[in-house]
Order: sequence, then structure tokens, then C-alpha cells
Amino acid sequence: MRLDMSIRSENVKPVLKGYMRSMRVNILILVGTGDSLKVANELCLHAEFKVYIFLDKRSRLRSNSKVAGEISSLRNEEFFHRFLIENGIEALIDASHPFDKESTELCKRVSKLADIKLTHFLRPPWTPTIDDNWTSVRTLDEAAKTIPDGSNVFIATGRIGLEKFSKLTSSKLFIRRLGKVKMHCPLDNGKFIYGDPPFSLKDEISLFRSLKIDVLVIKNVGGEGSFAKVEAARAMNISVIMIERPQKSWVNGIDTIPGIFKWMDHNL
Repeated sequence: MRLDMSIRSENVKPVLKGYMRSMRVNILILVGTGDSLKVANELCLHAEFKVYIFLDKRSRLRSNSKVAGEISSLRNEEFFHRFLIENGIEALIDASHPFDKESTELCKRVSKLADIKLTHFLRPPWTPTIDDNWTSVRTLDEAAKTIPDGSNVFIATGRIGLEKFSKLTSSKLFIRRLGKVKMHCPLDNGKFIYGDPPFSLKDEISLFRSLKIDVLVIKNVGGEGSFAKVEAARAMNISVIMIERPQKSWVNGIDTIPGIFKWMDHNL
């Protein structure tokens, strides 16, 4: 499988040629992935944009020092709306995490209330190749029910919702946990596997082999960050239970930085 690498900033240049404004445009970007942070960083390189970002305080991502301002919590609809008005935001870019449906819906409501332009940046999902062994599901509940009894399972879906796997008493569950701070695993037959990204294909194959993994549970977040796990599963013929993205109330998103600039050129 080839990933869409159009997110890289070198592909922006043809679109930006001749793209200049007489006045600065105030923009707020909801940052939820490494790729969406690249969008913010690219915009910061251009003097015609004054860039504010929302970056969750729990995130491991770090913002560019050139951003005009940063908020770490949207709190509620009233606070979000007031922030847009007080800072003269003219465009809102929802580049939240693919599984963050709540933030996307909030953006839709508040942008309408504030009467500002809204677009959505969303990196493309992964798609299986002929060499992959995927079972696509919609929820953690469905994923848990799909796992065969007695499996050695690697869970890469985050710590939220682990209780969904509590009935798999005949299986061994290994849960990816970012960082090195030791915590109690809430699953009796579970174990946290600690580490800091990036994880290479070689790293993931070695880990899966040492744990004798035969099932991988992962969310279809797209991008490069977690893709080594999918590649390792393919190389080792490991079954993958792929949790697909939630349905959002908009149809078309933009998946490249040039696309973002083109949208702004047409709408602002």
C-alpha cells in the first residue's frame, strides 16, 4: 500500500505562487493529528495569515512558536463562539482527529452561529491490499466480539474503552501505552506495552513476534504514525480488526495542504 504523501509542504509551492493578500486573515485550526499540525505550521510561514490553534492539553503534539495564540480546551459552545468573535476569526479549519466526532459537530454549529467559513481537513484512511487480512468494524464492542477465543491480541486503540474487552478471559491482551509512566491495567488478563513513537516496521515485527500476536485491533486513523503496525501485521499474516471512522455530518473533506490554500483562495 502506498500512502498519500501529498501532505508534504514541498507540494504546496505551485498552489501558493501568486497567493498574496493585502490584509492578514485570522484563522483558527483544530489540531488533532501530526498531519494537521503540518497544516498549521505551513500557514504560519505565510505573513498573510494570523494563525490560532486549538491543541488539546493532553496531546503529545507541540505547536509552532509562530502561532498567534493557542487554546487547549474548547470548554463549551459559548466559550468557543466568544473566542471566534473576540479574535476576529474569519476561517475555521476543523483538522481534528478522525475519530473526534464531537469536535467536528461543535465546529459546524459554532461556525454557523458566528457566520464564518468552515472547512474540514482529514487525511485519507488506510485501505487494505490483497495481502492484508482485515475485518472492518464500527465500534470497540464489535471489535471485541470479533476476536477469537484464546487469541494473543495487540490493542492499539488507546486506553479509553478498554472495558469493552473485559469478557475476553481466555485471551491475552497487550495494550499499547505511550510514554514510560507505569499504570495499572484495568484488564485482569491485560498488560500495558510502553513506548514512545515513532515505531519502525522492524520494531513492530520484533514486538509482535516476541508477544506471539495473532490479532491486531487498531483504529483507521490514516497517516504514517501508526501504519508500521498494519505493515507488520501484513508481513506476519496477522489478522487485523480495523475500526473504521465514525460517520460525520459533512460529506467532503480536504486531504492536502494545497487543497486548504485553494479553498481559502476561493472562499476568503
